[in-house]
Amino acid sequence: MKKKITGFSSIVILYTTSIFSQNTFNDIHSIFQTKCTISCHSGASPTGNLDLSGSVASVYSNLVNITPTNPAASAIGDKLIDPGYPHRSFLMRKCNNNLDPDNGIIASEGVAMPNGQTPLVNSEIELIRQWILKGAPQTGNVVDTAAVNRYYRGKGINSIPVPPPAPTAPGSFQIHVGKIFVPKLSEVEYFLKYDLKLPDTVRVDRINVIMAKQSHHFIIYKLQPGASSSFAEGLRLLNTGTGGGSSSGLNTLVAAWQIDRDDTLPPNTSYLWETSSVLDFNYHIPNFNTDSTLAVDVYMDIYTKPKTVPDNIMYSTLINNIAINIPANNQPTTFSQADFSTSALNMWNVWTLATHTHKYGIDFDIFFRNPTGTKGSKVYEGYYDPTYTFNQGYYSWQHPAVLSFYRTLGGPLSLNPRDGLIQEATYKNYGSTAVYFGFTTDSEMMLYYIQYTLGQSMAAVQDHEKDPFSVSVYPNPFSSSTVIGYTLEKNADVKIELVDIFGKQIAVIADGKELAGNHQITLDGKCFSLQSGIYIVKITSNNVVSTKRIVLNQ
Repeated sequence: MKKKITGFSSIVILYTTSIFSQNTFNDIHSIFQTKCTISCHSGASPTGNLDLSGSVASVYSNLVNITPTNPAASAIGDKLIDPGYPHRSFLMRKCNNNLDPDNGIIASEGVAMPNGQTPLVNSEIELIRQWILKGAPQTGNVVDTAAVNRYYRGKGINSIPVPPPAPTAPGSFQIHVGKIFVPKLSEVEYFLKYDLKLPDTVRVDRINVIMAKQSHHFIIYKLQPGASSSFAEGLRLLNTGTGGGSSSGLNTLVAAWQIDRDDTLPPNTSYLWETSSVLDFNYHIPNFNTDSTLAVDVYMDIYTKPKTVPDNIMYSTLINNIAINIPANNQPTTFSQADFSTSALNMWNVWTLATHTHKYGIDFDIFFRNPTGTKGSKVYEGYYDPTYTFNQGYYSWQHPAVLSFYRTLGGPLSLNPRDGLIQEATYKNYGSTAVYFGFTTDSEMMLYYIQYTLGQSMAAVQDHEKDPFSVSVYPNPFSSSTVIGYTLEKNADVKIELVDIFGKQIAVIADGKELAGNHQITLDGKCFSLQSGIYIVKITSNNVVSTKRIVLNQ
């Protein structure tokens, strides 16, 4: 379908400025020097062959991505420090001291650290965990120690006091991300890539997500093959202006949550995760508390079955409308957008629909789009409760309705994607300034989430008029320049624009009459002073618009 977005809010906001250490690993090195080298990790024969008594550089090289000498830890693939993965970092588990109940050691992995000495205090253990979550860099200030210390000094909110038990069904496992600390009166959004390290391709038919009630959303993406290397390990803060750090354009959506939900797929359907699959988590968390640090976790219970099971593959996507401008008049303002794909080859069996706005949203409905382009019958009513059980008389922007057609109809809704759907959202801006599409809860969004399997071939369906051109962009992502290619079926006027993720025009690349045939034009990022991030190439010909999302990684 047209006009897609691959994240509810794929940008990070930090509203407060916190006091950071001069260098996070220097502080961790000092902890090791003080508490771990007295009788264990120093001298000619340090315990575990791990010397923590040397310089900052030597200790770092002795820890990061190093296989532990303990046979039990090395057998499961742990490193002493695995950047981005506290639960795969043996040293973290050795000094955990029950801070994280599901990240302790087992008997075959020896005794806890420091052995026979005073245990690390919670804030010290947390500093190590947060450093690992941020990618375990040797240099840089990556942990908000003020927020962490505030939490451990009694000014903290623990979002999930009791961790949920891991699933025990055959083929199931749990992923835990956290804790993530959100300072008082702040709002953050992170991405975190997660290598599943699957031993074999599997089908996933259930994902149960437990997250903080304060969460705005949590999304699971799967990175496209080869895209993982484009992103650093650890939590990635995203840029509101450029989208830098987002995996948009390099991922496919798996599923999205705004509140806890056991996402059990309908019978005979499943997601397909290959052996090499790497996920990308997107977590948006506001903390409106005026006094306390918020500590959040998210737990994912994953249920799998063998790849040989003949299920239909479940596809997911997010479809947005960025062309919203809501005046500050405290009056209802409605926006509508048609979403369809003239090149679709199969009918869609739609299983799930859910919508999303921010705080000014007061209604959101979805309709069939008629072949003539007019609005057809209503498919989704935004006034329903979160489980789509009853009409509650208002739209809940924080907990919008999730419509499961399997639960309501006993089967999927059949959709011709060439005709598509029409989304219609209404807002009431009670603030003092106009509001546009954006990525904080003070801005707005208009999008919906759809899950579907492919239905019958549309070979028998009358073809819609063929688009007058096809478009390609290569390379994508690109580091300095990329080539935009397009083919015209006949002579036509062509306008090529570069716009940002908000739909604002950056430049007109070309505008004029073109002959039928193949054409290429080079886009040089330096010519337009582009920063790393996500942009859109928009090509218009004979009133038909084609867009390509491009990613600049400088």
